Amino acid sequence: MEQIGIFKSALKKLNKYDESKHLVVGFDGFIDEIIHVVDQRKNDLEYKRISDIKSYSDRIAAVAGLSANIELVPTQIKLGGNGPIMANALISQGHEVTYIGAIGAHYIHPVFREFADACRKVVSLTEPGHTDALEFFDGKIMMGKMNNMVEVSFENLIEKVPLPELKKLLSETDLIAFTNWTMLSNLNGIITEFSKIIKSLSKKPKIFIDLADPKKRTQEDIREVLNIISAIPAETVLSMNLSESTIISLILGIKEDQLLSRAIQIREKMNIAGIVIHPTNGAAVSTVKESRWVDGPYTAKPKLTTGAGDNFNAGFCNAWLAGMEPSECLALGVCSSGFYVRNAGSVTREDLRSFMKQWIDAGLGEI
Repeated sequence: MEQIGIFKSALKKLNKYDESKHLVVGFDGFIDEIIHVVDQRKNDLEYKRISDIKSYSDRIAAVAGLSANIELVPTQIKLGGNGPIMANALISQGHEVTYIGAIGAHYIHPVFREFADACRKVVSLTEPGHTDALEFFDGKIMMGKMNNMVEVSFENLIEKVPLPELKKLLSETDLIAFTNWTMLSNLNGIITEFSKIIKSLSKKPKIFIDLADPKKRTQEDIREVLNIISAIPAETVLSMNLSESTIISLILGIKEDQLLSRAIQIREKMNIAGIVIHPTNGAAVSTVKESRWVDGPYTAKPKLTTGAGDNFNAGFCNAWLAGMEPSECLALGVCSSGFYVRNAGSVTREDLRSFMKQWIDAGLGEI
């Protein structure tokens, strides 16, 4: 199926899809401060941004052994963390979400209040962390402060949601999304205990996992979580960006630069339902049924990149829950992300239909 045919088929199915599924999403929570790094200050109101990560790196490297003053301009404070951003995007696309994570200890932090009100239910285990997100046109540098994340654990969860109630919740769930393993030292325990519950369920939810830049974790840690993921007794998809896929490949002993072949080999090694790799210009998926690459609506001048991957994941899951083909799931994923980086906000189903039609009408060219 040609690229444009995939998007036309996905749009046709999306136009007919009006169901709302129930998802459990977790388990982090961060207050994101979106920041521009100043290259040159013109006057009190105007400045030129450092446009790309290499230029920022060069600026820092040039003052090694000396000192420097780098101006940061906060442009926005918003809810953050892979879980809340993905969950918020799923709500925008018409689904019901139970959110479990770190969005306030004694009360919901004001940054998350609107999000929490939009959820079916929230279970907050601790205070959110804080992320300084340095935004560049070619990516972002996330500087996280995460002292409270150690309190995100299965033991603390069942204090708030007793085991019988948790089993009932998961039995009424269509998909569980585990996100940001890298910053959650106790997420292995949560996935393991959830797997025990899932094994006992007659109707098993789909499982979606995004580890989130595991570079700082040891090879032994990463190998352990991959084994835990492989053992989940349900249909499981593991999603990763380009950098993350390189790290996972290294751990699994895979030497493959071509992303679709890399996805196929990771899936075969892990023996799970699906692997997704989503760089900025498109995405690859590998399942038993289909392995495919699709191009995405890339833009060189994004308004916001922090959260783009989480919005991709939401679009993919929206299509997966609608029963679409793997390549069609990619189509909704890249368009959800494409809308987000252009508009600095998550797409609704109606806006997604319009955005996809616009891109199809442009012959999948620049929009």
